[in-house]
Amino acid sequence: EEIGKQLDAVESLDQDRILRSYLTLIQATLRTSFFQRGNDQRPKSYIAFKLDPQAIPDLPAPRPKFEIFVYSPRFEGVHLRYGPVARGGLRWSDRREDFRTEILGLMKAQMVKNVVIVPVGSKGGFVVKNPSSDRATFQQEGVESYKTLLRGMLDITDNLRGDEVVPPRDVVRRDPDDPYLVVAADKGTATFSDIANGISADYGFWMGDAFASGGSVGYDHKKMGITARGGWEAVKRHFRELGTDTQSEDFTCVGVGDMAGDVFGNAMLLSQHIRLIAAFNYSHIFIDPNPDALRSWEERQRLFDNRLNWNEYDASLISEGGGVYERSAKTITISEEAQQLLDLPARTLSPVDVMKAILRARADLLWLGGIGTYVKASYEDQAAARDRSNDALRIDASELRVKVVGEGANLGFTQRGRIEANLAGVRINTDAIDNSAGVDTSDHEVNIKILLYDAIARGELSGLEERNRILVEMTDDVAQLVLRDNYEQTQSISITTAIGEPLLDTQARFMRALEKAGKLNRTIEGLPDDEAIAERHAAHLGLTRPEAAVLLAYAKIVLYEDLLKSDLPDDPQLIDDLLLYFPPLLRERFRPAIERHRLRREIIATVVNNTIVNRVRPSFVWSVTDETNRPPSDVARAFTIIRDSFDLRTMWADIEALDNKLPAAVQLDMMNAVARLLERAILWLLLNTTEKLDAAKYVAELRPRIAAMQEHLNDILPASVLGTVRVRQAELMEDGIPEALARRVASLDVMTSAMDIVRISRADAAHGVEDVARVYFGVGARFGLDKLRAQSASIVAETQWQKNALAALVEDLFSYQSTLASRVISETDSAKDPVESWLASRPRLVERVDATMNDVRGASTVDLAMLTVASRQLRVLVES
Repeated sequence: EEIGKQLDAVESLDQDRILRSYLTLIQATLRTSFFQRGNDQRPKSYIAFKLDPQAIPDLPAPRPKFEIFVYSPRFEGVHLRYGPVARGGLRWSDRREDFRTEILGLMKAQMVKNVVIVPVGSKGGFVVKNPSSDRATFQQEGVESYKTLLRGMLDITDNLRGDEVVPPRDVVRRDPDDPYLVVAADKGTATFSDIANGISADYGFWMGDAFASGGSVGYDHKKMGITARGGWEAVKRHFRELGTDTQSEDFTCVGVGDMAGDVFGNAMLLSQHIRLIAAFNYSHIFIDPNPDALRSWEERQRLFDNRLNWNEYDASLISEGGGVYERSAKTITISEEAQQLLDLPARTLSPVDVMKAILRARADLLWLGGIGTYVKASYEDQAAARDRSNDALRIDASELRVKVVGEGANLGFTQRGRIEANLAGVRINTDAIDNSAGVDTSDHEVNIKILLYDAIARGELSGLEERNRILVEMTDDVAQLVLRDNYEQTQSISITTAIGEPLLDTQARFMRALEKAGKLNRTIEGLPDDEAIAERHAAHLGLTRPEAAVLLAYAKIVLYEDLLKSDLPDDPQLIDDLLLYFPPLLRERFRPAIERHRLRREIIATVVNNTIVNRVRPSFVWSVTDETNRPPSDVARAFTIIRDSFDLRTMWADIEALDNKLPAAVQLDMMNAVARLLERAILWLLLNTTEKLDAAKYVAELRPRIAAMQEHLNDILPASVLGTVRVRQAELMEDGIPEALARRVASLDVMTSAMDIVRISRADAAHGVEDVARVYFGVGARFGLDKLRAQSASIVAETQWQKNALAALVEDLFSYQSTLASRVISETDSAKDPVESWLASRPRLVERVDATMNDVRGASTVDLAMLTVASRQLRVLVES
């Protein structure tokens, strides 16, 4: 009040604004180390502040959840977290004037990249104020600054002793308990993990060497090649959907990087069929016009093993007209073969012209493994790339002539460059999708270490020596879990883009809802506005892969927040989702430790979140909550019930086992058919129940009944319906799909009615699920409802209202079929043909329905009006 009165007396508007900004900062300060003293009782040489950015209106968006600022005469550092449980790298920045701007941009990118893992995004960094020109002194100053930044962060961070939270000494906390703090390697700090873990040990921090992943006792990303392998999952999918198997068929490649590098070097060894025709790094240009795939692979292996640059490549193995050239040269002269390969106008050119030609080369794959933004949209200026060092080298997306792009490195393209490339037919995702395996591996390492520390504390594990042995033993299993995430995320993008334009209206409404909630800025993310969406409609185009990737990320960010706030992560039915996050060895030996994991809720929320969005589509949960007015946690429960009741995990695995054995488009069609079953069954469950869903109870009831229906479909279905199913099964088998899987996929449409059938059988204990199914499908066949619903799929709905009306009419047809079946069962005793027996008592009504249905069947096309009339006639019969 006193300050407020004094501020009111300030006459200068500028001074008032400045003073009030300082007041806001003070009020937004949650903790500080200012009052702490060292062991000698003297003040420390630095001060740490923990801030609440949400309470500081002047901060640029996105505003983090927490910010730690550490000030010292030697350096300054920040650490930005988007949530209480967050992870991301800590970098040594050289941007003295605007390093917070740099870190904020990286945190935003990390938010998107981290959707596949448990923590949300975070990022930190520091700048040395007086860097030395002496290399050794400069390095030492950086290490000491890094150490002090970590000390400042830990000075104001809570610790744990067992389950007890231990606040930092001499710190007033104006926020709740906050003991989770981790850091990761980044630019300039790649070798600092052991240093960070040493600081953690000095502080007795509860996370031990889980504080910084990737140290000497952790998973070495370069040795595992995990970032490259994750990106290669994306590359394999792109080629698979183009009809090529990268592991058995030769293909050409150009790239940025060298064999000594982690991402480039590891990737260029992942297939012996890579024909690397050209590449460049920071110092050399490599050209090999007609390489022998196997011999060049062996030479790349030698370079990788010995960490050698392109100038160490055995010249005798380079094909005629190839060579290695210095980037620093004023001009270089290339051969006729190289000139023809790169479509160059002359043979003597500047290195920049040759490197730009490599980026424009006709090749199957462009693999980006080096630092730098090399491609922008044709309508963007160079500044859009925010990478001045490569302005002279950068090309437009419209100039690309490759089929596939793999962004193993960060920011290889601008987002608008990706979109333009994809619209022109280039297969590309985003860097956040392609190179997420590194953060995913770190995530697993940290959460495994947390689990095993707990096991040691409880005597379930002898100590660190045994723990370290177990970590090494699980390396391959951890890699497989990580690569699985890359596989599923890229599959999700393919499923979404395969549907294409029909999803646009829903996607647009989803994006508008996110914008209204302040969760998304379409302009910043390069997502189409309403005008661009109208243009896509006119061109019959859906979202591009890069756009779908961004929407997927935001869908996961929002859904994760919603699930974590709910009691869903406490549902015992989800224990399998928790267990499947960990390698088999831990599931077998340490199940109790997994079940009591400190981040159990966060892991479950993440796994469920990933599964739903990956298996259906990004806008699915939002559209279901909008339609049913049920919270996202209910949608997630319904998803779990349907997935487990229909044993969809087995079905997905069977479809995925057919990679490279049949056309990828056929696999995507099957995945979309499963997604349609999921969508209809989930909607049914949410619209037909009001009570809180007990997942375990529902699965126990539904699964055996659904399995019985599936097993006896040949006996249950009327001849007309069974004939349709068998025709579809035969078509699938002709595509090379095994008989058992073909049968399941062919029956998905009829199995969408399983929920109705089970409900009727629950209400009538005298009739089993198979008896009810016979009546249900008998009613449908009698009036041709299956064919009518199938015909409705061909009706063109031009507006969202027409789409909603069409969906409502189709839903009505299901409802009438269910109600009629229920009435037939309850109102006929032991008639040989219960459907005809029930209809015989209503001849005039049935005659009118039959006449309408015959008219519909005889029409060349079915429109919305015809469907409406047919639906009305059925309703009269239902209400009779």
